[in-house]
Amino acid sequence: MKPLSFATCGLLLILLLALYGCSSYSNSFAPIAAGIAQHDMVKALKRLEAKPTPRRNQLLFLMNRGMLLRMNSEFVASNQVFAQAKQLVEELNALSLREQSSALMINDATRSYGGAPYEQVMLNLYSALNYLQLGQLDEARVEALQVDLRLGELGDQELGPLFETDPFARYLTGLIYEAGGEMSDAMISYRKAFQAYRQHAARYPLHVPQQLEYDLLRSSEAVGLTAENQQYASEFGIDSWPSTASKANQGELVFLFGNGLAPVKVEEAATVPVPSGRLVRVAMPVYQRRPRGFSTARLSIGGQVVETEIFENIEELAIAELARNQPAILARALARAILKYQASQQAGKENDLAGLLVNIAGLLTERADTRSWLSLPAEIQLARLSLPAGDYELKVELLDLSQTPVREFSYAVKIAPGKMTLLSCHEVAEVSLLRRH
Repeated sequence: MKPLSFATCGLLLILLLALYGCSSYSNSFAPIAAGIAQHDMVKALKRLEAKPTPRRNQLLFLMNRGMLLRMNSEFVASNQVFAQAKQLVEELNALSLREQSSALMINDATRSYGGAPYEQVMLNLYSALNYLQLGQLDEARVEALQVDLRLGELGDQELGPLFETDPFARYLTGLIYEAGGEMSDAMISYRKAFQAYRQHAARYPLHVPQQLEYDLLRSSEAVGLTAENQQYASEFGIDSWPSTASKANQGELVFLFGNGLAPVKVEEAATVPVPSGRLVRVAMPVYQRRPRGFSTARLSIGGQVVETEIFENIEELAIAELARNQPAILARALARAILKYQASQQAGKENDLAGLLVNIAGLLTERADTRSWLSLPAEIQLARLSLPAGDYELKVELLDLSQTPVREFSYAVKIAPGKMTLLSCHEVAEVSLLRRH
């Protein structure tokens, strides 16, 4: 038997070293998700920070750490981490040739993770929410402008309407402009949000929130767009609404409900024999939805009772993003299968054992890229209430899928005249940690 050549030994070493860290990213996140469900963010943070993080996964670490800090009401620290994440996104916009070559030969998970388009938008969105909860409206406005810029960049990339127009991001910018008294800019953002909701609703279940209908009616009236106002009133079937003037001496409570956890990517693979006696494996990522556990949140405050509405369906955005990328992912997987097969055949010409080892190493290193921002909620729900100035107790009831209250908590709320108060929670039912097969 011929001794192994230097090139074959080098190839084997590369493939075998690549086996280290090939375990599924989504599986490694399970203990952190358990901490979130238990409302123990300190434990979740410790588990995240104790988990080995290769350089290629640094963005995921930052995004998850920023979200966990936010869940723990550490809004300043959260935004500091999100700022690092946004900077890293810029640095990763152009992948290195070495990383692309590595992904082609080993697997897609060897590349640095740069974030899906919707995840990059979410970085600015959650930064803005942090600033709003800190009462820093000017800083939130800067993030709103960054959202507009980012969505414009995505539009230039021609990724399609699901990625060029994020409905909740547009709505949030409108809310920020309105809180700052910029009604014309708020009206423009609400109009863009309305258009985005209709575009997204044509592709998956997402309705125009009724709250947005009232916001369009109020803001179009406030800026004197009489014809547009009448058009909305006719389309929505609404003949009366609180005017901007009627709310002048009141404050506003905005409540944000993050429901469940975003879906997880898992691997689906097929291994088939080829006539030469070798095996070829192709692995692809697919999303598994996680059951919500909750339907909506019911709010009771100052004699008013309202339920939150879905403003963003992150689960569907993630699934649509993966579907858009699947042809390219499959093309890379097939190209890798061919390269790995050819490498095993070439090694086999030198040494039968070497050919077998290269074939086995190629099979073991063929793994799907299951990385994504897993601490995001499955959906974002929202409710807005106008209230006279004063101190209140807000009662929150989380309703299950049969509309039965299954969890209850309360907040002490101070409403100031002419000011917006933002509160938020991210709730995960134990059932949502289970995978749906």
